[in-house]
Parts: sequence; structure tokens; C-alpha cells
Amino acid sequence: MVNKAIFFDRDGVLNIPFIKNNKSYAPKKFKEFKFYPYVKSYCKILKKKNFKLIVVTNQPDLGRGTINVKEYNKMCLKLKKDLKIDEIYTSKATTLKSFFRKPNPGMIIRSIKKNKFNRSKCIMIGDRWTDIIAAKKAKCKSIFIDRNYHEPIPQDQFATVKNFKQAVEIILKKIN
Repeated sequence: MVNKAIFFDRDGVLNIPFIKNNKSYAPKKFKEFKFYPYVKSYCKILKKKNFKLIVVTNQPDLGRGTINVKEYNKMCLKLKKDLKIDEIYTSKATTLKSFFRKPNPGMIIRSIKKNKFNRSKCIMIGDRWTDIIAAKKAKCKSIFIDRNYHEPIPQDQFATVKNFKQAVEIILKKIN
């Protein structure tokens, strides 16, 4: 039984977001949904190391109705097919009041309980402070990919890196 997991934020971690005024925005069309270099090969390595791969993503555009559900579902299928993602948890909430919208830990906790993961073997990789806080609240380690957004820089992560490749290398060397 696999009892360890990597939790990924989606936009800015696995796929390239739109950057406007140094802020990250999710793509709204499937044709705009592109993975960062090395993501596919490093996800394959993590799978070989017996990690479950879980996406936990805030998608308030779904809640607002500003993205087509069919477009979003195509993106999810691409994540599962190309990256072998095991599960995808999506918060459509548009306010921070929802337990399932990061920085709240609901999506992570739901997956941990469902899969009976050992929390000490769960790591969140995120590019925003909300990802790191959610991991801390769920009692998981986290790695912050610093994309130089104009927003608060988290302080509670296990490590700070510049890209996905560096995040996975830390997991393989220091955590696994």
C-alpha cells in the first residue's frame, strides 16, 4: 500500500500560468494549458519512488463561471494522462471562508484521510503562500517554488526553490 504523497498546486507548479503585473492567473482555454519543462519526466520519477501524485487547486474561475467546465475537464484529463496524476481536488470557492480553498487545508486533509497517507511522508509543492499555509495546517512538509510574484513570501516551508526540477530533487535527496 502506498502511504506517501506529493501534493501539487496546479498553476505555476505543473503548468505555466499567465502572468499579469507579476500575479499568476490560470489558463482558461485548453489550448493555453502547457506544462513546464521537466514536469513530465520528474512526475514519472516520483511515481517510480511510489509516491501518489495529487493535485490540489483553487479554481475560483469555475465558481464565477468565467471558465468553461469542458475546458477545465480537458485540462484535468491531460494531467491524469500525461503526468499520471492519481487524484485532482478542486476548490471552486471564491472566498477564503471555504475549508476546501487554500490556505485552508481541506483538500489535503480529505486526500490524506481517504488514502490513509502517513502525514510525515506527504509533501506539498506550491508557488503561492496559500499552498504553504495549507500544508502547514495539514501537518505536511512543503516546498515553495518562488516565481517572484507580487504577494507575500511564505516562511514555513521545508525549502524554497526556483523551479519544479529543484523541488523534486530535494524530495529525492532529503525527504524520500
